[in-house]
Amino acid sequence: MALKNIISLQYGMNIKSMKQLQNEFLIKTAKAEYIVKKVKLSPAEIVFIYHCQEHLKENKFVSFEKIVPTKDGCPYLRVDKSLYVLIEHFKKEPIEIIEKEISSCIEFINMFHAASTNLTSTIGARYKASYGKDRIAARNMYSVFTKVKQNPNLIKNESLKKVILKTIDKNIEYVEKATKILEDDRYIDIIGRSMQENRFIHGKLTLQNIVKIYNKLRLINMFDVELNIREKDIATFVKSLLKRNKDLDFDEIIGRFYITSFDQYRQKLILALLLLPYEYFSVIKKLLKLGNLEWAFRGFEEKINRICEKDEYKHKILTSLH
Repeated sequence: MALKNIISLQYGMNIKSMKQLQNEFLIKTAKAEYIVKKVKLSPAEIVFIYHCQEHLKENKFVSFEKIVPTKDGCPYLRVDKSLYVLIEHFKKEPIEIIEKEISSCIEFINMFHAASTNLTSTIGARYKASYGKDRIAARNMYSVFTKVKQNPNLIKNESLKKVILKTIDKNIEYVEKATKILEDDRYIDIIGRSMQENRFIHGKLTLQNIVKIYNKLRLINMFDVELNIREKDIATFVKSLLKRNKDLDFDEIIGRFYITSFDQYRQKLILALLLLPYEYFSVIKKLLKLGNLEWAFRGFEEKINRICEKDEYKHKILTSLH
């Protein structure tokens, strides 16, 4: 049976047209439009997300891209060993970086976090939360960067070696400062509290995940979720703002998420998470694996320079922490 007929049967809808996009289909009915999205998640993970959405609705947070269940109440559709989900489709407008929009986004994110607390017994999937992984990543970064600095011959390509020696000190400084904050005992307190609350948080809440629909903010792409500490989520959002405007007053923006001086360490933690040079670290690890494969080094010099240029805002963070 054709996918169009299966969807029509399972969801009980009269489909007027069905247009294929990339990994999804746009469906039009007499009353509404939907997207049928092919996903790589397991059925348990989709059920997990669906129940998280139900929890958010119960806690009065309804501004997100909703999964539409089948007539039988199942949040996914299995066709030829592939899994699909049906979601509502609206015309989406991106968010501009202006004072009013940023304020609206911060208020929106805080509402989301308020609604996502006390999620203790979600049915469907056990989500593995890698608590403390940023602290471990910082230690690994420091170990690899200092190893390369002390023994530059680990990088076999000469021109790349020069670029790395020119940029590695700055990245070691970023990691050292971030590690000092991450090694604080208060970090464990925050993680411990997060584990007890079993908080559901969107792990990559960037500007691209927040759109305007009928002049209201809405959260899209709910298929990239994880249990995490709130500070990491805020750091990801602030980073997406800094990518568009390096001169942004990030201290002032971070401050809007908090109301008391008790939260000073949390604000420092966000800065530490912004400092960690994940992209630079990823490139260095790849270069160490390449060994003597000279042909494989092509393009890396330009990539490192591009990353370092993009990470210039980190110097402002260092100044802010001194």
